[in-house]
Amino acid sequence: MARKSPRSKSLNAKHQATGNTPPQRSSAGSESSAAEKDERASLIVTLRTSTSNQKLIQSFMATPTRTLPPRAAKRKNYDDVFAAFHAYKRPRKDESESPPKVQPFVQYDRGRSDQHTSFDQHEIDWDDTSSLSSVPDDLSLDGEADDGPSLQYRPFDEPITEASIEQNLQQQTASPQLTEDRSPTSFKAVSPVPTPVFECHIPEKVYLSGNPTPPASVASTAETVPDEADDLKSLAEQLLAPRNPIKPEPSGQPEVWADTRMELCETLYYYRSYHGGCYATGGFARAFMFANSSHSRDYMDGSVIIARAGGGMKRDDSGQMKMSKDQTEGATVSSVRNNMRQYNPVVIITADNNPQAQIQPPHPYCVLDYFKVTNVWWEKSEGKKILRLRFEKLNSKKTSWWQPKDTAEIAKPGTLDPPIVQVCPKCNRDSQQTYLQGWMCLQPDCENFWRFSSPASNDLRDPEEGILMYDPRFLKQHTPWPNDDSNLPLGSLNAELTGNSILGEDCSRAHWSGVVCPDCGRCNSRLDWTGWKCRNPQCSFEKTPPHALIPSSSLHDPFNPLSTSYMYSRDLHSPLVDMSVSFADNYRINRFTIPGVNGFITHMIANKTVVEEPEGPDAMFELLQENDIGLARRSMGHDHFTRHYVVNYGMPYKFIAATASSPFTESAAPITLARSRLNWAAQYLLSKEDTSKSLSMIRDEWKPKEFNEVLALGYLEDQKISYHDDGETGLGPTIATLSLGATGTMRIRMKARHFNGVSKAGVYDSEAPLPGCAEYDKRLQLQQELRDLEASDRKAYTQRLKAIPRELGLKSGGNAKDAITMTLSHGDIVVMHGAELQKFYEHSVDHTGKLRFALTCRYIDPESLSENDKPSYEVMPDEGDYDGTRLPMPGA
Repeated sequence: MARKSPRSKSLNAKHQATGNTPPQRSSAGSESSAAEKDERASLIVTLRTSTSNQKLIQSFMATPTRTLPPRAAKRKNYDDVFAAFHAYKRPRKDESESPPKVQPFVQYDRGRSDQHTSFDQHEIDWDDTSSLSSVPDDLSLDGEADDGPSLQYRPFDEPITEASIEQNLQQQTASPQLTEDRSPTSFKAVSPVPTPVFECHIPEKVYLSGNPTPPASVASTAETVPDEADDLKSLAEQLLAPRNPIKPEPSGQPEVWADTRMELCETLYYYRSYHGGCYATGGFARAFMFANSSHSRDYMDGSVIIARAGGGMKRDDSGQMKMSKDQTEGATVSSVRNNMRQYNPVVIITADNNPQAQIQPPHPYCVLDYFKVTNVWWEKSEGKKILRLRFEKLNSKKTSWWQPKDTAEIAKPGTLDPPIVQVCPKCNRDSQQTYLQGWMCLQPDCENFWRFSSPASNDLRDPEEGILMYDPRFLKQHTPWPNDDSNLPLGSLNAELTGNSILGEDCSRAHWSGVVCPDCGRCNSRLDWTGWKCRNPQCSFEKTPPHALIPSSSLHDPFNPLSTSYMYSRDLHSPLVDMSVSFADNYRINRFTIPGVNGFITHMIANKTVVEEPEGPDAMFELLQENDIGLARRSMGHDHFTRHYVVNYGMPYKFIAATASSPFTESAAPITLARSRLNWAAQYLLSKEDTSKSLSMIRDEWKPKEFNEVLALGYLEDQKISYHDDGETGLGPTIATLSLGATGTMRIRMKARHFNGVSKAGVYDSEAPLPGCAEYDKRLQLQQELRDLEASDRKAYTQRLKAIPRELGLKSGGNAKDAITMTLSHGDIVVMHGAELQKFYEHSVDHTGKLRFALTCRYIDPESLSENDKPSYEVMPDEGDYDGTRLPMPGA
């Protein structure tokens, strides 16, 4: 049987997509008048996809005088009409007459109306058709159609009759015309009617599954699907029908879904990959996500998924991800093999931009179900070795919500014959046949890997990737697991408390993770300090876990006990940093200065007297738990939120939207108490810096620019704030922080640009190098040269800045080591003074334990704020009068 032309596949796919049925041929035995026969015989038939022309074709198909042979009548595509017309060409009147020459110019696309690619032109030779009974003298192909190939029969002077058709059938059946010619018009005898074999160039882009495939050359005999596999080929064509740009609705709704990737990763324990497609932990794969980055031979339906394993990709000059090297069996594939050995299923998630999805997912991220990984094998793509994975749904009894609406799955796993398995004669290892074009060895270290054998010779050659078609027996095989049809949960644990008196249980990692809404299935991060709210506008679900007060007495570290004497220090610093230690007013004071930076960092370590004083750290810690001060996770743009909770009081801080700030008059007591305490600490330390001024003089100078803003941060278990600086325009040179609750760790390091000496764009940093930076001595020697060049030749100066990184071997990647590491205990204070600290250095804070608060004060110049950012309320002055010198001294 002849291969169906690409046009037939395109038309069949189009009919399936629109729900229409291709026109059927009329049955033999219908009656019609001679006039009707003559009229219909001269009818112009144009094979096009428009509705009007389909009706024209249908009217012609109903003509009794055009009765088709029984075998051809079974075919249901327009190319069979094309073939049938060629089967009834009448002989030339004079054997000396030159045969007609027709040059068709065909355009077609497979599933993408905007991607037309022309075939090469082929000349049709009628020499092999002399025994056929009826050929119109003026047959022509019109290549100017705007919507595909058009075949036009012009009026001819001799009508085709039933007698001539019967005579033609008898002649062709009795003595079929065999030919060795492989031209596009050569015929191959197929009982009872010969049909033409159309072999032509594959277009540069073929959409088997919605993605462009590598260009293919003329299909070789080795890659042509055998005639006996036509049933499988037909099934494969249905399975691999193009994923149209406009996809149908799903038959159901996902049990779990998310609007953002952050919420997905914070909610689902089995998927925490913020960037990669696979999440694996502990040596096992837990879940895979499939989005827009897919391979041309990837596949997805209601029960089977085929995908390329991750890795080996790199962006090319156009920004597209391309295979840059052969893949290797990395951690992901090793984890997958562990899953297969121990029957651990994985969860599959699809994004709404997944080109392989048969349907349009109803949400940005939708969880499909649990799948078992059944096959891992090697292939090639564009000359590079790649790893492929096959997934099969674990619970075959569970409905696949992602099946297109009002459709049934074409073939369920296990309903076809098992796949063909052959042993390679070269490596003596077996491989399954994955493609209908033939069997190949899939062992990557074998000489015969990914090579077809040609029936006409013993030569082996790589397949043409553009025409590969999955063998349905491979796609739809069933791999039994002992835990088949298990109904595993897809949701989260919903953060239920145990009911026991466990301090900080509601502050644990599990209780600030997201939850799956029990009403609508949406994944929701815990954005509010008090609990969860479903962010689906059509849903009203809320959950507020009760908080068990963590008493301040539980914060005491038995291995670092509090005392009324001066406390131990656990701070560390690099050799370049200068540190001085002093003891005064119940504080151990560690003062750090960094060479090349104008300013200082001071860590005031509090003792028991400070921590337990009235309205002191102990009381403030418990009050912050008892009062809702408005803490919430704030948006950082692009659907990302801070990994801590924050609220601002006083002058609006640009770190937080102006609408999130509140006046001090509406704040809880710990906010104003912290402001007063930190104002005192800053004045106290500044008075130690300038001994020529008394504390009262320092206070008078400080008052006009005292701290007028308090930023309160709350941290639950494992939360933190990453490296950042506080050098925004309009901020005063002094920043102070009070630490309450669990022990925190503050780290300070040089910014990457100043450490590496080069920007991300590869341009040299002309700032004076800082001690401790990369290539400090060499960069220091360049300073005078750069100053002179900048003053004399600006163009040469710019070129020099681009050349220096290559000369010195400077790279933009990498970070400096921490210069200072401070261990912040409950009640400790950190003061950073100097604008250059924020310019050249950055800091981060994390903590151990269940609960920690950080209250940070700054002075913000009101004139630095835009009119829209200025507060609608008056920022009142600090009315507190805290003075740490009033406390009893150690040993008193």
